[in-house]
Amino acid sequence: MSNWFLVKYISDVFRNEPMNVGVVVSGPSGVGSRFIGEREDGSINGQRLGKKIDGVETYKAWVKFIRREAEKGRLESRIDSLARRVGDSYLIERRGPVLSGHEDQSPSEIAAELFSALVTTGTPAAPSLDALAEDAISRLDLPQGHAIDRDVDYDVADRNERHIIHFDYRHRGGPVTLMDRISLARHGKPLSQSVNDLLFRIDKMEKSGNVDNFVALYSGADASSAIEKQLRLINAYANTVNLSNSEASDTLGQILGVPTLPIAARGLQGAR
Repeated sequence: MSNWFLVKYISDVFRNEPMNVGVVVSGPSGVGSRFIGEREDGSINGQRLGKKIDGVETYKAWVKFIRREAEKGRLESRIDSLARRVGDSYLIERRGPVLSGHEDQSPSEIAAELFSALVTTGTPAAPSLDALAEDAISRLDLPQGHAIDRDVDYDVADRNERHIIHFDYRHRGGPVTLMDRISLARHGKPLSQSVNDLLFRIDKMEKSGNVDNFVALYSGADASSAIEKQLRLINAYANTVNLSNSEASDTLGQILGVPTLPIAARGLQGAR
C-alpha cells in the first residue's frame, strides 16, 4: 500500500500560515514526488516559485533532502524529529495511505494527481515559445521589400540523398536568414537531440550554399547550467535570441538588419 506526505512552506513562522508546496508518495513500487517549480527532469526552476517562497537555494535543498529521505525509506522516521525543530519554514505532514482506486497507478502518477488537487502554484502560465516568437517578430518594422515567411522547407541534395530541411521562419529582402524555435524545457538526452537536429539542418543548408545566416529562438525561463552548455554549442553556428528578454525584438532586429517599431506603436499594434 502506498502512503503519501504533504510538504508545506511557512513564509512567516509567527503568523503560521503554511502553503502546500509539494507531495510525496511512497509505495512498494518506489517513490514519486511533485513540487512547485519542478521541471520535467525533476530539477527546480527558481523563476517559477513566485514571490511567496523566499530563498530559492534553501527550497532546492529541502526538495533534494525530502526526495533523498523518501527514496531511502527514512521520511516516515524523519517527520517527528523535524517537527520538534522550532522556527523552520518547512513542514512535512504524514497523510496516511492512498485511498483505493489507485492500484494501477505509479507513485509518480499518484503524486501528480494529488499535487494538482492540493497545490496552487500561484504563478501565471508562462507564454508558449510559439507566442513569444510571434510577439518578437510582430515588433519588427520590416522595410519595403522585406518579409518573414513561416514554415519554410528546402529540398537539399547531399551526395546520393535528398533531405527536406524545415525552418520555422525565413527573413528575406536582405541576406536570407533562417530562424528556428528551440525548446529548452526539455532536458538531458531530449534537449541534446533537439540541439543536434538543429545543427544538422544548419550544416545541410550551409553545404548547399543556399543560406549562411541562422538564428535560434529560445526562452530563457528554463535557464540551467546544462542549458548554458547547449547554448554555447548553438552559438558556434547561429545567433541566439532569448525571447524572454524584454529586448528580444531589438536583438532580433539588429541581427536581421531591420528596425523595430517604436514602443508606442507596439502598444497600438498589440491592441488591434
